[in-house]
Amino acid sequence: MCASDADYDAVLSFWAPVKAEPQIYGEIVLQRLFETKPDSQKLFPKFADLSKEQLQNNPDLQAHGGIVVCKLTEFLQDKGQGKAVTDLAETHAKQHKIPRIYFQIISDVIVEVAAEKIEGLSSDARTALKNVLKTFQTKMGECYDVLGFDK
Repeated sequence: MCASDADYDAVLSFWAPVKAEPQIYGEIVLQRLFETKPDSQKLFPKFADLSKEQLQNNPDLQAHGGIVVCKLTEFLQDKGQGKAVTDLAETHAKQHKIPRIYFQIISDVIVEVAAEKIEGLSSDARTALKNVLKTFQTKMGECYDVLGFDK
């Protein structure tokens, strides 16, 4: 299923706090990812051996989380039609060797964090976010296929 323009518009309507503080939200997302899927931390060499305490208020984690949120914001703003996914897929496949399943895992974490941190987020808004993130996952997977990356 592809996200509709209405889905993108719905997400953008509540995304302003996330966009305004990408490092804060990004840090929360990455910390939650590492908590819920501990193996994922090994995919980040800079953070692989750090404890939960060492990750808290870690400037490198905040910076990386900010990049995650900014890339997702870019995807939202161009409604999935820009070059951001292609570039992201290429680095994540060729350089970082990130298995595609982790895009689904982090998407689930993003929805969970949004539901907790964005006050009054309706079930329709969560559904729109899930649809947009599913489109993101699909596009990343298509790029992985073109690149010949099977993970």
